[in-house]
Amino acid sequence: MRDPESNVLEFVAGCAVDADIYYLAAALGPGHEYYDPDPGPPTRMFVFGRVPQEGWFHHDLPDFQVMSTLFIPAEDNSDPRRVLALDYWGQLEDYTRAGATIERIKADAGGLTRIRQLGEDIFCCGVHGMIYHRNEAGWKQLPTHFPAPERRSLEDDLDSMDFETWLLYCGHIFELDGAAALPTDPAKREAELRRKFDETRNQIAEGRKDPAYRELLASFDVASVNDLCGTGLADLYAIGSDGLIAHWDGLNWTLPEQVTTAELFHACRTDQGRLVFVGTEGTIITGDISTGFECLRHDVGEEVNFNSACQHEQKIYIGTENKGLYVYSLVTGLVEPLLEGIPEELRNATIVDISSAGSTLWVLTPWDLMRFDGAAWQVIVHPDNG
Repeated sequence: MRDPESNVLEFVAGCAVDADIYYLAAALGPGHEYYDPDPGPPTRMFVFGRVPQEGWFHHDLPDFQVMSTLFIPAEDNSDPRRVLALDYWGQLEDYTRAGATIERIKADAGGLTRIRQLGEDIFCCGVHGMIYHRNEAGWKQLPTHFPAPERRSLEDDLDSMDFETWLLYCGHIFELDGAAALPTDPAKREAELRRKFDETRNQIAEGRKDPAYRELLASFDVASVNDLCGTGLADLYAIGSDGLIAHWDGLNWTLPEQVTTAELFHACRTDQGRLVFVGTEGTIITGDISTGFECLRHDVGEEVNFNSACQHEQKIYIGTENKGLYVYSLVTGLVEPLLEGIPEELRNATIVDISSAGSTLWVLTPWDLMRFDGAAWQVIVHPDNG
């Protein structure tokens, strides 16, 4: 397998257009470490096509940090097919062969991470419970005042922080270049660190008197919405942090009995209308708002974090962080790692996207695009990553 450091492009999002075309976003710039989207590297959008011959085509979005892409099929022969690219700060590119338009979702603080089409409706979601719906008048934010989960709040953690815990998480700051040197004498060094610890706690206490600070603390305890599924505005499911599952009927949210505290990352609705949610600690949840939800029992260990899911034929293909692909059979109910016949590039890979188009399965990793036609896998390497 290639050394990741030899790769120029890091793929961050993608979606299938059809069995021969795939649309994807790549982060440009040196290094291939996890990046904070503020400001983040610029994005280059690629179209990979197989016919009449294989080729890569691109355009740049230098002011975007693309987090999610979406294919919109043509409604009739007169409408072009479209692909959308959503960035962290709420910019949205609508791209067709005829050109591109850009609109803005008013998420001033950023944090949008996913765009979805459910039925005829388009939604996006992100941190701190954000969900937006696009109607004829534009984008409207849905109310999402979900109840706080049964867990300690950030403010509780600050209250209970002792010196040793503070030193563990913050002590390295005083060793950075440019920081004032600490005393070399061990006793004086500890005394100075304890003084800084007391100073920090006093700053926190003073900050709590500021309403803006208290609002900021409260926002940290609002569940992030990582994905959406359902059939539209009157049948919308939101999943996210702390095991969040919520259903919107067009007027109100309903929260079913909580079945997990794991972070839920991806939602999948099967051809039969069955819901499958996947997340950290090997979590797979099935059910619906009418019958309730349950965690699927399987032999996958809690060290495996699921991050994506897609139905292809009678199987749900599930992506992971650093563990490649798993398969959940809708016929047998078994969940197993996909090991036989796969390319080396898929083994222990982090999965960015899984898309199904007809009889074709597309899989995107940070460095490669792969295509499975039902008989064999093809590894598609971009020239800049070759």
